[in-house]
Amino acid sequence: MKNLLLIVSILFNYVVFSQGNLQFNQALLFSGPALNTVPAGKIWKVENTAQSYNSTGSALYSSLVINGQNWFPQGSGGSLPTGPIWLPAGSTISGYHATTHFNIIEFNIIP
Repeated sequence: MKNLLLIVSILFNYVVFSQGNLQFNQALLFSGPALNTVPAGKIWKVENTAQSYNSTGSALYSSLVINGQNWFPQGSGGSLPTGPIWLPAGSTISGYHATTHFNIIEFNIIP
């Protein structure tokens, strides 16, 4: 009886707290200030941001706009984390400048 209760409680916790598995869907490359939205049933992992240089050779910050808030690189005294950024469905992301480039891996959420 004790083992049965243990098995039932483990299964209950698995069913109640499970959030689904992630399955790779595609790699995405975005540039510039165009607004991009994470589709329903997907999750995005922002892997990398990069900056370009303007015509005078000056570096421009590779800041991102995530859900309407500016995220600047750490080197500029900003708040952009050094690791990946995970964005759930419905989140929005864009570059701050036309020279901002970012790489995203898209996953399907499998229940």
